[in-house]
Amino acid sequence: MRREPGGGKSAILPDQRGALGHPAAPPGGHLQWTEWLSPGVGTTLGQIRLLAAMRSPYQQIEIGEHPRFGRIFRLDGRIMSAEADAFIQHELMVHPMAVAHGAARSALVVGGGDGGSAHELLRLPFMREVVVAELDPDVVTLARAWLDGIHQGAFEDPRVHLAIGDALGLMEAFGRAGRQFDLIVFDLTEADDGSPAAALFSNHGLQTARRCLAPGGALSLHLGPPEHRPDSVRVLAARLRQCFAQVHPITTFIPVYGAQWAIALASDTLDVRGADAARLDERLRAWKLERKLRCYHGALHPALFALPLHLQALFDSACAPA
Repeated sequence: MRREPGGGKSAILPDQRGALGHPAAPPGGHLQWTEWLSPGVGTTLGQIRLLAAMRSPYQQIEIGEHPRFGRIFRLDGRIMSAEADAFIQHELMVHPMAVAHGAARSALVVGGGDGGSAHELLRLPFMREVVVAELDPDVVTLARAWLDGIHQGAFEDPRVHLAIGDALGLMEAFGRAGRQFDLIVFDLTEADDGSPAAALFSNHGLQTARRCLAPGGALSLHLGPPEHRPDSVRVLAARLRQCFAQVHPITTFIPVYGAQWAIALASDTLDVRGADAARLDERLRAWKLERKLRCYHGALHPALFALPLHLQALFDSACAPA
């Protein structure tokens, strides 16, 4: 039996993989998934119908279906995304910095095996290349089979290049070759020490990502739930401020996570927070995105950066070396 972060128990799954990791039906036909946000505080989803599950060499992968959230993608007991609200995080990870940039032509997605960030990046009119650096090929296999409501066929677009393997090693190779991107999306939730993604959130990982940014480029990254994990949010924000001249947190509520969620937008030169809302709306109209996006719009942009005082104090305190 595996333990989730915080001590929760994840479902015991049969060891039956098959070509797409189809499991045997659990007793009673439905599961209850609980994820612990902090000790003693968690969110629970019931009436989960398990569609697919497998243990890869790296992690436990599960695809479930919920009557409210549709298909849900989970790794090692942590929900990554759900059909009903994945657009919230993916739009906010991509479009505030992309529209502020104005002419992004290349992007690197670190993680992002569900294809949601790639889908949003492909909507940008000047985008020529999206590299998705995903550690686990089984994540992409299951996402292609089950999560078309999230990726919308992004993996089949010729502009998308899938790089399976260690994303940190790939970024190091890009740095040595002088290859840079206008946008970088860290599309993986904040990592505990010892997890496969932990090195990406280290000072070295963030500095390596910075070297892969083209002049005027920007990076987005999950900070996590500030109300439930203030210490980890503070530490990660401090690391970002050691690496980038500008680090601006935004917050939004993500229903399937059951929590207010923080995302950081970082750059050396691009002032994403200070972008003019009217100009952003003009770009969204010119790019024919104004009526296609479901969350982000120009008037929302400044509001994303307006934080309650207690959260502003938390981020303001993130100035000591991590």
